[in-house]
Amino acid sequence: MGGSQSTRKLSVENETIQVSQEAIDRIQAQLSAKQAAQPQPPLQYAPPPNYESQKSNQDYAAEEAYWARRIENLKRTHEKISSGMQLEYQKTLNEANELFNIVQADKVAYKLPPCQEEKAKMLECYSTNSNKSLLCSVLVNQFNDCVCKSRIAAITATS
Repeated sequence: MGGSQSTRKLSVENETIQVSQEAIDRIQAQLSAKQAAQPQPPLQYAPPPNYESQKSNQDYAAEEAYWARRIENLKRTHEKISSGMQLEYQKTLNEANELFNIVQADKVAYKLPPCQEEKAKMLECYSTNSNKSLLCSVLVNQFNDCVCKSRIAAITATS
């Protein structure tokens, strides 16, 4: 018995094998016994079917509210900056207009050189008395006095 191999042979030809209902019941009983013997994995918490969609909707709503607040804060900040810039612009414009008006007033005051009338009289005297220039000395003194007075007036106006 011990050392020799079995000499049984099994040969199957193309025939259909029929299994009795009792055999099928025994095999199913053995399989169900094996499944019952295996430990079942612990049940995990399963959220309600709509839990994920509710959570994502809540997250979405919270994020929408956050960004709406953020946009409103940025708008208020922008309005503050804009109003400050508008005030500074208006202040600078007023200062520039004041300076422009001062310059315009100075241009009007100094548009014509002073003593034009005395100058014209003096030049006419020189042209009529080209050989006798000493006859025009009174007019030259009047022109000189007028120029000195206008210089003094300009100096006192700027101080």
